[in-house]
Amino acid sequence: MERERRSPARSFAATAFLSLVAVAFATAIFAIDTFTPLGLAVAVLYVVVVLMAGRFLDRRGVFLVAAACVTLTIVSFLLQHGLTYGPSLARCLVCLLAIVITTFLALKSQAATLMLHEQASLLDITHDAMIARDLNDVITYWNRGAEQLYGWSREEALGKTPHRLLRTVFPVSLEDIKSTLLSTDRWEGELVHTKRDGAEVVVASRWSVQRDAAGRPAAILETNNDITERKIAEAKTQRQEKELQLTIDTIPAFVFRILPDGWTDFLNKRWLDYTGLTHSEAEGLGWRVVYHPQDVDHIVETRRRGMASGEPWESEGRIRSADGQYRWFLNRAAPLRDEQGNIVKWYGSNTDIEDRKRAENALRRNEAYLAEAQRLSLTGSFGWRIDTGEISWSAEAYRIFERDPNIPPIIDFVVERTHPDDRGFLKRLLERVSRNRDNWEVEHRLLMPDGSIKHIHVVAHPLGETSGPLEYVGALMDVTAEKRAQEALQQAQAELAHVTRVTTLGELTASIAHEVNQPLAAIITNGEACLRWLGNKTPNLEEAGGAVERMIRDGNRAGEVIQRLRALTRKTDPQNAPLDINDVIHDVVGLVQREVLNYRVRLRLDLDSGLDPVLGDRVQLQQVIINLIVNSVEAMANVAERRELMIRVRQHDPAHVLVAVQDSGVGISPDQLDRVFNAFFTTKADGMGMGLSICRSIVEGHGGRLWASCNDGAGATFQFTVPFVAAS
Repeated sequence: MERERRSPARSFAATAFLSLVAVAFATAIFAIDTFTPLGLAVAVLYVVVVLMAGRFLDRRGVFLVAAACVTLTIVSFLLQHGLTYGPSLARCLVCLLAIVITTFLALKSQAATLMLHEQASLLDITHDAMIARDLNDVITYWNRGAEQLYGWSREEALGKTPHRLLRTVFPVSLEDIKSTLLSTDRWEGELVHTKRDGAEVVVASRWSVQRDAAGRPAAILETNNDITERKIAEAKTQRQEKELQLTIDTIPAFVFRILPDGWTDFLNKRWLDYTGLTHSEAEGLGWRVVYHPQDVDHIVETRRRGMASGEPWESEGRIRSADGQYRWFLNRAAPLRDEQGNIVKWYGSNTDIEDRKRAENALRRNEAYLAEAQRLSLTGSFGWRIDTGEISWSAEAYRIFERDPNIPPIIDFVVERTHPDDRGFLKRLLERVSRNRDNWEVEHRLLMPDGSIKHIHVVAHPLGETSGPLEYVGALMDVTAEKRAQEALQQAQAELAHVTRVTTLGELTASIAHEVNQPLAAIITNGEACLRWLGNKTPNLEEAGGAVERMIRDGNRAGEVIQRLRALTRKTDPQNAPLDINDVIHDVVGLVQREVLNYRVRLRLDLDSGLDPVLGDRVQLQQVIINLIVNSVEAMANVAERRELMIRVRQHDPAHVLVAVQDSGVGISPDQLDRVFNAFFTTKADGMGMGLSICRSIVEGHGGRLWASCNDGAGATFQFTVPFVAAS
């Protein structure tokens, strides 16, 4: 910049100096030509003034100087010779002609110089570094581009050797480069130069030879273009391409490339290693040989349609490995387009999906097995997402609800299909589980369009995290056949229980007769006494009335016995009601009292008082207790020592009462404790093996449990629980 500031000052000083010299020289010529009689064409020296003006004046200035010289020449002639004609006029004309010719040549030279300056300025505004040097490698021209690129000014570079100044690194020897340059007049290559600040730049260098009229080399023009960033980008690109190639060769997938005409020009190393083909064998259409014969036509056709449409495509096929084994692969390809949207190439991959295929096949088999199992077991599955209300059903669920599989299920349909008597509690259940993340289970009826009724049992539990959306998955089973079988079983059990009760009462005939005979005998005795008191001369009405009252009491007692017997023998459905378990036991003891006495058994009662009522059927509970007492009495029939029967009543837990019947009989083998409740299993020679089985069914039907255990001493204990009446 300082050099640029100094250049106009020096130029102005030079112009002023030349102007003074030209004026002084023109004045001297005029004086000599006018005032000295030399007889020479002194005025011809004005051409020097014109030439000097051409150095520092523009075209107009040169014209003015030339006109001034012509004027001075004419004035000098007139002052010295007047209007005479002769040799002096000829000399004057020659001088004028010389001035005009010189002016013309000066203007032409000035125009040429201006053109050269303009051309030189064009070289200065180019971004390329332009360096001219002679055959001795001395710099003769250094443009502004060179100054900006390397940091040395023109004055600093002129006269230097460029290779030393720039510490050039050549791709080959300088002698080889010059030899090529002189033989071909040009050379191109990449050079490494060092700038003034020490930084290195890579340039694309072009050298040209300038020859003279004789064809001899005169100078060398060097044009350098900074390609450092491009080289860095190329190096980065090459590195990325190398990394990409390494990635393509190491990723667990096969990669291929297809030209727009369908020619496969690249397959990665993994593809080649897997198939065992070389690149030359696989390129083009050679890759087809590794596809399974059943798949290759489909693969080729899918690829053809995809490339014809210009859209990404995919297909599946089996590819043979080098060892001859076929595996399933997913083939995908997508186009690479240029800025105009034209397809440049297709890139694709083959992904091994053999494991996925096997899993899909296994899943399809499992789904088929599951669907068949659901069909055979009449069990369907479902999913229910609460926030969206979305419900999904299996095929069997659609069949159970008799709904078109093409119509998505909704919760309103489930409620609508439910039996009217069950809709209320089902709605309340669904509202509760929609708010709370609970496991739930429900059994209800469906009223089908044809009027038939189905019983279904539903079990469900929530999925996912507690903070996520609430979703249930569950199973529903058509238990209609089971319900009907249960009803038939319950009917058969009721029939069998009735028969068992009648049979048991037959075995207790003596006890029953004794229980009835006692009040009947008392009635007869009181009747005879009443007659005697009435037959006296003076009837004793008070005693007779007392006898009648006792007759009425004993008659009611006999009627109660008969009523209990009729209840035990009556064939009715179970009627659960609140009962005092101690009253039930007292009724039973009255019926079996004679049987107990006949076997010389000591009966003891240990009954807790103040217990809450239990919920049960009086007749069925009486049957259970009678059966347990009779079994205990018979178990002590062959015991010579003390025979003792204990009946206890205790609170078992907050919800159940416990009834225990303990004997001192022969006991039960530990390995038979559970088997004694099986149907047709008996330890008695004349037993049917149904009593205890029926007792367990009755107790479990009441919501309790019946079990047996061995005593620490002799005998066994049978215990059962019955639930209390639930608090309202």
